[in-house]
Amino acid sequence: MIWDMVGTRGGLEAWMADRVEENNGLFTFYWGESESRQAELTARRVGTYIRMHWLDESPKTFFELRISHNELTNTFTLEVIEQTDDEDVEGLTGLWEGFAETLTRVAGV
Repeated sequence: MIWDMVGTRGGLEAWMADRVEENNGLFTFYWGESESRQAELTARRVGTYIRMHWLDESPKTFFELRISHNELTNTFTLEVIEQTDDEDVEGLTGLWEGFAETLTRVAGV
């Protein structure tokens, strides 16, 4: 279930954007009536992680959603990794925390 929420177009649409379209590894995220951004899928390991690059940012930037499983406690962790040139770390942290709250609510955990 976790992978479906972070590794698929429909899952991302449930918590990260109002609408998400995918065409051959190019994702378009829509918020509201006029805001959109495109991200290119750069790496994916089904069940483990997905990495994308926002096309309007420098080539060395990316964001990654990584799932890990602790066999001892049988718990799963979603880790968000963002490599960015943006200096507003506090703003980005708040953005991802908001996404995480929505994901938690939508997933019912």
